[in-house]
Amino acid sequence: MPATLFSHPFEFCTLASGSSGNCHYVGNGEEGILIDAGISTRRIRKSLEEIGGGIDRIKAIFITHDHIDHIGALTRLTKKHQIPVYCTDGTWKGILRNHKTFDVDQSMYHEIRPFRRYLAGGFAIEAFPTSHDAHGSVGYHISDNVKSITIATDLGYICDNVAPYLRKCDAMVIESNYDENMLLFGSYPQHLKDRIHGPTGHLCNKHTAVFLADNFRKEITHIILGHLSAENNTPDRALETLHEAFQSKGIQLNGTIVRALARGERSELFHIE
Repeated sequence: MPATLFSHPFEFCTLASGSSGNCHYVGNGEEGILIDAGISTRRIRKSLEEIGGGIDRIKAIFITHDHIDHIGALTRLTKKHQIPVYCTDGTWKGILRNHKTFDVDQSMYHEIRPFRRYLAGGFAIEAFPTSHDAHGSVGYHISDNVKSITIATDLGYICDNVAPYLRKCDAMVIESNYDENMLLFGSYPQHLKDRIHGPTGHLCNKHTAVFLADNFRKEITHIILGHLSAENNTPDRALETLHEAFQSKGIQLNGTIVRALARGERSELFHIE
């Protein structure tokens, strides 16, 4: 992997976010990485071309955990495009157990361990453990030595492993999965409600909003709310909850870009400056 980190530009785009597929691009205009690959290779390629890049720019894929909405394209990406895959040992074992990814090119695998620094695509990447119902689940902090982004989705709560990376980043993609009332009084069976609402499930709008309001810094350039539930949330509801928490603290968001990702849609290309 390259030893040189580029200081600029720094761009990122969410290609997909939600239980039907997750994939994030982080790049410097010349090369980059993917965080997760839970949508089709064709869609990944098309989305990268739409933002001015191509799949040949992708130097590595970093996987958060082994649920299929995060790993579905790995077989094709490793076999056809020979893109290295970085993940924890627990996640890799889960990938090999999955009937849709068991035939991934195993020569492309690189094991990572939390709190260690890895270089790929012109960036330094550090994983941190998350509380989710998948063995070896992590989030990622990605830096070019000047600016950084933290991607933290699929977590039941913001634990002490996660919070420091959200507090120090310039940009973030953070989960805001469900509105509590929509979930608790919705049509989901009780066992699914319990799983989502539990400590190894997903973050609700209020939990995310309160944490961000309590830890906001004016240096934060982007707050991107991701992994919104189609049944138990809406972008408007997530943003409303966030702004209510910030208003209660008297915080103005004049210089911060705030978005709630529409399920199944690519975001705009963001630049961290």
